[in-house]
Amino acid sequence: MINFFLHCCNQNPNYCFYFVLLGMMREASQLFIKMQEEDIKPGNVSYNIMINVYANAGVHHEAEKLFLAMQRQGCSADSFTYLSLVQAYTMSQNYSKAEETIRAMRSKGIPPSCAHFNILLSALAKAGLISEARRIYEQLSTFGLVPDLVCYRTMVKGYLENGYVEAGIDFFETISKSIKGDRFIFSAAVLFYRSAGNEGKAKEILISMNHMKVPFLKKLVVGSRMKVKTP
Repeated sequence: MINFFLHCCNQNPNYCFYFVLLGMMREASQLFIKMQEEDIKPGNVSYNIMINVYANAGVHHEAEKLFLAMQRQGCSADSFTYLSLVQAYTMSQNYSKAEETIRAMRSKGIPPSCAHFNILLSALAKAGLISEARRIYEQLSTFGLVPDLVCYRTMVKGYLENGYVEAGIDFFETISKSIKGDRFIFSAAVLFYRSAGNEGKAKEILISMNHMKVPFLKKLVVGSRMKVKTP
């Protein structure tokens, strides 16, 4: 099968894309390597696909190598290329490098999107680095971006799961006028206020949710990512 697709690559160097579509990541990697051995130059699509494959596997060194090879060959990195690189670095817990990558793409004239930031925000939140996540979140405006709903949810989730009740309340009150009846965010807000002992405000949000016909999420827990201390 590899030889067949290698033959096809002589006409279209982006054929490894079809392996990825079929979920055959190892075969896609083998084909990409074979292409280089046969001096078949990969196209932008092939490079982006393989960088993304390595990114999702958390192998940032391989993603970096392909990124550099891509540039040497004269292929232009695009928004998707940088999105994969940010993913690769966050999967490897190299958060500073992920942030550096977002800055680098802007210097290359490629405007970052909320999606680029949200990958980093999500990784920082999952790692319990909430202050760092908030710092990155606050940089969105300096890039000319308005946080989208995904960014809002990511931050709220980080506060909720890591037990940052007061910070969660502060964040909710900051964004409450920008969101309309989001089930997750409003349910989390109810838990924040309950945890802070403000049952009145929690009931107020529940009534508002009821009017908007937004059901409350019962399975949410404050501090679900906090370490449980054993005696």
